[in-house]
Amino acid sequence: MEKNRAYFKTLLAENATEALFDELFALFHSHRPQHTDRLVSDKYDALVLLSGKLNAVQENHHLGIIDAGDLNTEVNRVNFALLDLLNDLPDSFFQQAQHHVAADTPKQVVIPSGIGNGLFWMCAAFMMMICLGSLIQRNWIPFAFILAATIICLPPTYHFLTQQFRISLSNSVRILLVVVLTAVGLSFAPKAAVGEEKVEQGKERE
Repeated sequence: MEKNRAYFKTLLAENATEALFDELFALFHSHRPQHTDRLVSDKYDALVLLSGKLNAVQENHHLGIIDAGDLNTEVNRVNFALLDLLNDLPDSFFQQAQHHVAADTPKQVVIPSGIGNGLFWMCAAFMMMICLGSLIQRNWIPFAFILAATIICLPPTYHFLTQQFRISLSNSVRILLVVVLTAVGLSFAPKAAVGEEKVEQGKERE
């Protein structure tokens, strides 16, 4: 996919800020050694400051220094500043940087954000089947953990929770949380099965 202005605006609209910063920094790093453009240089400095500001705000939220409302306000300010930055960059920046990357660096396979949402849907459908199996077998602890992972994985429920609680997670943190909850839930499934087997054996002996 071509890394043009519209591509980065799509990342911003889908709240894929982490991917936006990584890929935009990569374009700046490929462009700056070959061109001495004052405007692009200033925008690179602005991008560095925005990245540092976003990291600081998220860290303050994790430490409890600011609440979710303040976090959401600051993230929105960073997003508006990123939008202005993208609009101010000249078309030649995206064209020259893209050509330089294509000629001098190995090709990298990147999953587009739309496909990422599709993968979350597929993962959620698979976990729903596990939830149903746990419910039928009355394995309540695995059911509870995997249900929580399914809610986080399912795009509509995840977006509803982020709006209600004003919490924004990167895709990497979201995936890690889903994996941990699923692994913990599945770790209880064999124990439940063994417990039921022992109860049945005890009844047979009686």
